[in-house]
Amino acid sequence: MSQNRTVLCLQGAALYWCLPGSAIPEPVDEEKTKERLDAQLSQRDHRVVFAAPGADVRLTDLPVAREERRHLDNSLPFMLEESLTDELEDLHFARLPIAADRFAVAVTAHECMSVWRKALGDCWDKVPWVPEPLLLPWNEDTWTLVFDGDDVVLRSGAAAGARIERGLLEPLVDGLLAAETPKQIVLYGQDEEQDLATLPEVVRPLCSWRRGGLSAALLVADSDQPLLDLRQGSYAPQLPYVRWWRQGRSLAALLLIALLIHLLSGWTDLMQLERDNLALRTEIQAVYREVNPRGQVPDAERQLRRQVATLRGGDGGASFTGLLAPLGQAVAAVDGVILASLNYSQRNGELRLNLLAPDFAAVETLRQQLVDGGLRASLESSSRSGDRVRARLRIGGSS
Repeated sequence: MSQNRTVLCLQGAALYWCLPGSAIPEPVDEEKTKERLDAQLSQRDHRVVFAAPGADVRLTDLPVAREERRHLDNSLPFMLEESLTDELEDLHFARLPIAADRFAVAVTAHECMSVWRKALGDCWDKVPWVPEPLLLPWNEDTWTLVFDGDDVVLRSGAAAGARIERGLLEPLVDGLLAAETPKQIVLYGQDEEQDLATLPEVVRPLCSWRRGGLSAALLVADSDQPLLDLRQGSYAPQLPYVRWWRQGRSLAALLLIALLIHLLSGWTDLMQLERDNLALRTEIQAVYREVNPRGQVPDAERQLRRQVATLRGGDGGASFTGLLAPLGQAVAAVDGVILASLNYSQRNGELRLNLLAPDFAAVETLRQQLVDGGLRASLESSSRSGDRVRARLRIGGSS
C-alpha cells in the first residue's frame, strides 16, 4: 500500500476518492471503487482521510498559556468569540497542539458536520476529517497553492490556509505578505500563465509552478505529520458496541450458557455439602451426648477435642492415659489383684483406685511395681474383708 495519503473529497454532493498522482478522482458510488475503498479501510494503517471543504472551515493559530490548557475544551469558543460572526451554539471547534504554547484550531458549523457525515455514510467514523488546506505540503517559509477550477486552496502555515475564489486570491496574498513574506510559493495547476497572473506581481519571482492538482500535491505531502481531526467532542467516534455485539453474540450466548451450567453445578454441590455438613454435625452431637449427656452443646466438636486433649495431658499433672497404661501393666503382673473402682482427678492429674488383693503383700507388690514404673503411688488405706484385703491407692505422675 502507498505511504501517501489518499483523500475522500466532495464535489457538489458526490463523494470522490482522490489517489496520489491520479489526475481524475474516482466516484465512490461506483461498485469497483467502493470495493477497493472498503478493502483499504479494513486495513489498520489505511491512510485514507476526508478532506473537509476549506471554504467551510476557518483555521487559526491560537497561543495558549500553560495554565489554560486544562480548561481549553470549555474556554476555546469564548477565546475566539470576538473574531466570529456566527452564534457559538451553531459552531463546532476542534484543536491540535502544534507547539508547547500553540494550538491549531478549526471552526466550522454543526450544519456542515451533519452534511459531511451523511455524505460519508458508513465510513464516517473510519477516516479522520481534516480541513482541506492542511492536507497540502508545507514547510517553513513555503506556501502551497492548488488551483481547482474557479477556486484556489492555499496553505500558508502550520495552521493557516483556506479555499477561496480566484478573484480573491490577490488581496488575500497581499494581506498575508504584510505579516510575512515566504521564500518560495509552490503552485499546482493546469495553466501556468493564468495561474501566475492571479498572484500579485511582487511574489511571482518566488513561484514554482507544477502541473497537477490535489493528487499531485499529495505525492510530496508529509504523510506522517499529525492531523487536525474535526471529529472531536460530540462528533468523536464511539466504540462500535452494536457491531461487536452482532459479531460476538453467538459466542457470548455460549459463554452465558456455560456460566449458567457452572453456577448451577456449583449451587448443587453447595446444597449437597450443606446436607452432608448437617448430617455430620448431628452425628457429632450424638457422639458427644454419649460422652457427656448433660449440659449445652454450643460446639460439640471443639468440646470433645478439648476433653480428649485433657485426657492426653492435664495441666501440670499426668494424663489419664499416661497413668492407666502402667497401672494396667502392674495389675497384670501381680496375681490375684482385682480393680474394684477407678477415679481420675483432672485437676491433680491423679488416679484413685480401690482394689481387692489376696493379702497385704500383693498390695505392696503392686505399689512397688508402680513406683518402679516411674509413678508416685501411695497407700491411703487397707482393711481385711473376709479372706481378701481391700486397699485404696493414690497414683500420680513422677515427681
